[in-house]
Amino acid sequence: MKLKKSAVPAALFLLGLCGLLLFPVHYTDVQAEQTHCRISTEQFNLQWRHSVEKTRWIENYQREPQHFKLRYTDLISFGAGTPNDYPIIFQKNGMIRMKVDRQVEQINWIISRNMQGSLIIDQKLWPIYQQHPDYTVVQITSQQRPLWKAWQIGECL
Repeated sequence: MKLKKSAVPAALFLLGLCGLLLFPVHYTDVQAEQTHCRISTEQFNLQWRHSVEKTRWIENYQREPQHFKLRYTDLISFGAGTPNDYPIIFQKNGMIRMKVDRQVEQINWIISRNMQGSLIIDQKLWPIYQQHPDYTVVQITSQQRPLWKAWQIGECL
């Protein structure tokens, strides 16, 4: 069977489109009750208010193919349970940044109005605690799926 010359570009276009849609993409998957969305950027922060100290904590995560790397934690004061074996990267205006560099398989984060759990994505704040009842579990995982499946899940912000 011989293809017409005009059919070759169309067939190549369709083949390329299928390949693109099947191309695997990495993203961060966020699920909590009725929330299901994705974070396309490789880094994000979790922010909350410490239950005892009542000060803000921020953890910076880097998405890797099968897990996350907790790169550093920003905090204002040392309280109960604060690790003392991580090096301090810098201190500025009362904020302390501790280098962590620890692998985390997935994040199961319990949010509430008291702790004011929020995500920071591309320098935009998402106060997820305002959208869910107290003590909702937010599950955050690193995913790799074909592009067409990833498109079905909207961006978190």
